[in-house]
Amino acid sequence: MGFLSSVPRARWWVRLSLASLLAFGCERTENSVLESVGATPTLSGVSISPTTINTDSITVGSTRKPDDILQLRVAIFARASHPLGSQNISAVRFAIGREGGSSTLSTGELFDNGSEPDQLKGDGIFSGRASFQIQRVEIGTYLAEVSAEDLKGYVSNAVILPLQIIRTNQPPALSDLQAPDTVKLASQDQLLVLQVKASDRNGLEDIQRVVFNSFRPDGRGSSSNPFQMFDDGDPNHGDATGGDGVYSLGIVLPANTPTGAYRFEFQAFDKANEGSNMIIHLMTVTQ
Repeated sequence: MGFLSSVPRARWWVRLSLASLLAFGCERTENSVLESVGATPTLSGVSISPTTINTDSITVGSTRKPDDILQLRVAIFARASHPLGSQNISAVRFAIGREGGSSTLSTGELFDNGSEPDQLKGDGIFSGRASFQIQRVEIGTYLAEVSAEDLKGYVSNAVILPLQIIRTNQPPALSDLQAPDTVKLASQDQLLVLQVKASDRNGLEDIQRVVFNSFRPDGRGSSSNPFQMFDDGDPNHGDATGGDGVYSLGIVLPANTPTGAYRFEFQAFDKANEGSNMIIHLMTVTQ
């Protein structure tokens, strides 16, 4: 893995080489030689959480732009053991980089001290958190490599974990429009409340705006287009309950409104500016 070439693992191998040179330069008893053979740490049960991150579930500001810089965090866990006892483990380290990349995005150590995210001190399970930054569009496979080192500089087996970075934005959807089909003019202005239900698989909080455009019988659009609808529970907007996904707006129909068929086009947009289905409604104004 290219991105791991400059991480502490390289230093561990230097230690191994130095230890070998020292072995040739001085006398060692049979016991000292036996102690160094096979006495290396071992890793097992290594995991990363989460294993998949959807960058479209992260919002920076009020919108989601492709070049947004995102701060990602993952937790890493590993069980480390040693033939001569866990007290011989000096460090459990990790490094994270993009598959096929040449740079390291995050390095650090895992600890067995009972501090979050580690659950129990001294149980042999080392835990820690890694954080790194990427652009929203930098999706793909990222790799976390975990290794342990003992007090003599011997290195364990290396475990490599994949981390999938994806984008799965889902556009919003509109349904259940409530608007009159026919309105009869009266001697005074009338208040009409238009309502439509909006939903989003990424959650209601991902809905940026719900709007409609209105067009006169001659096809001309209103000079006030687009009209913003609200899900804030404000009776001045005609909305009964805030946060329920039903967007409302009260409009005034003047008594002198020209008769004919008025066209309304309703649409929702999410924080990635993806549009929903469009609902077209005709409202006929009569005398």
